[in-house]
Amino acid sequence: MKKLKLNKRMGFGLIIVTLALGMTACGAHRGHHHMDQAKIMKRITKKLDLNEMQQGKLQVVLENASNFKQGMQANHTELSGSMHENLRSTQLDVDALNMQFDDIETEFKTFRKSMVSDYANFHTSLDDAQREKLAVIFEKMEKHRRH
Repeated sequence: MKKLKLNKRMGFGLIIVTLALGMTACGAHRGHHHMDQAKIMKRITKKLDLNEMQQGKLQVVLENASNFKQGMQANHTELSGSMHENLRSTQLDVDALNMQFDDIETEFKTFRKSMVSDYANFHTSLDDAQREKLAVIFEKMEKHRRH
């Protein structure tokens, strides 16, 4: 039973992360050009007809996702450097690599908790019609991303 609850939480967490990163990265592309937070904000505000309070809540979600993405890019660069360095050595520094992954997992866990809370706050501010429009937007983003 605990495993089922953990899997549901992990699935929900992955959905939230996909949502957030999709909004800040892949899902917000037109062609192959990156769309910045201001453009994403403007686009979603227009499509959902968000009021100022809702915009503020969405801004928190977008900023946290963007900060997380930047941190993960830095972690990836650092981890890649360590992996390349370890590949050249006669013996892998397993402890160092595990510490780096532990740090990444800790950052992700902190981000996930914050993102779920922030997104839930934004989500509850939407009415039923806005939630439906948001679902359609993400379906289109997913379809676009697959092609």
